[in-house]
Parts: sequence; structure tokens; C-alpha cells
Amino acid sequence: AVPVAEALAARTGETVHFSEHSSRGLISVHVVESSKANRVAVPIGESLPLHATASGIAFMAFADHRVMDAALSARLASYTPHTVTNPAAIRELVSAARARGYSVGAQGYEDGVFSVAAPILGARGTAVGALAIAAPRARIEPADTEALGAAVVEAAFQISERLTGRRAKAANE
Repeated sequence: AVPVAEALAARTGETVHFSEHSSRGLISVHVVESSKANRVAVPIGESLPLHATASGIAFMAFADHRVMDAALSARLASYTPHTVTNPAAIRELVSAARARGYSVGAQGYEDGVFSVAAPILGARGTAVGALAIAAPRARIEPADTEALGAAVVEAAFQISERLTGRRAKAANE
């Protein structure tokens, strides 16, 4: 996954990170920081809340439904004024991410951060983690979202294929 993440960071000029699911949520396991002075920092080992991050929404969109049910049954912390904590609204975000193949995060976990993420799929076709591009919100134009989304989907599928040894296919396809 590391060469794929490095290529995505070079292509986009932004911070790229991937995370793996654990009992604590998604844990950042690799980060390629942007070379720009104004960049998003994602510490390795950081636990990313499923409901408040693009990575978490993308993960839930392609995970076993029980993962989302469990995550949304707990108290949902608010990290910024933009954090969505209503379970019905989060389910809508997850559905939109499933339909388009990637999620969009706008300041849900940290003010001023924009991100897109796609799932990393395991052998069963369900998410085992997520790949994300994170950038300062001020640098991202609305027209950039679709191109960044397509780039993160392509890279996440490459990682999924390397992980499983076959063409990645989501369980819902």
C-alpha cells in the first residue's frame, strides 16, 4: 500500500493516509504528508472516529452493516461545529458514499480540513480500512472534489487488489 499512497500524494500534492479497522475504530497506519507548508497532519496510530471522518464514512459504506449499527448506537462525540452526530444523517452520508464510491468530509473532525476517502476492501469484498486524501479546506475548490474522489477510489482499488491478489469488487456490487 505504501507505494500507492506515495504516488497518490505526489499526484495530488496533499496528505494521504490509510487506516485499518480495529476495536477502537479506524487506526492510522501510514501517512504521506504533503510537501506544502500548509498541510494536514495525521499522526500514525491516531484513532479516527467512524462518524466524523471521511475515512470512517467510506469504511462504513462498504463494511458489514453490523459495524455501522454498532458505531451509531454509541454516543457520537462532536469534534467541531460541523460534526454530524444524528444517526439518520450519518446513514445518509454513508449511502451517498456507497453510491459514489467515496466519501467527502468537510471539517467534521477538525476545523479547516477537507478530505475524501475510499474503502480498502478485503477478500470478502467488505472494507478492512480506508484510504484518504486530506487538505486544508481553503485550498480545495468545489470542482476539485470529483477529481480527488476519483483519484482516491482508483488508489484504494489498487491497494485492495494488492491485498487480495484479485480485482477488487465491493460486496454490494
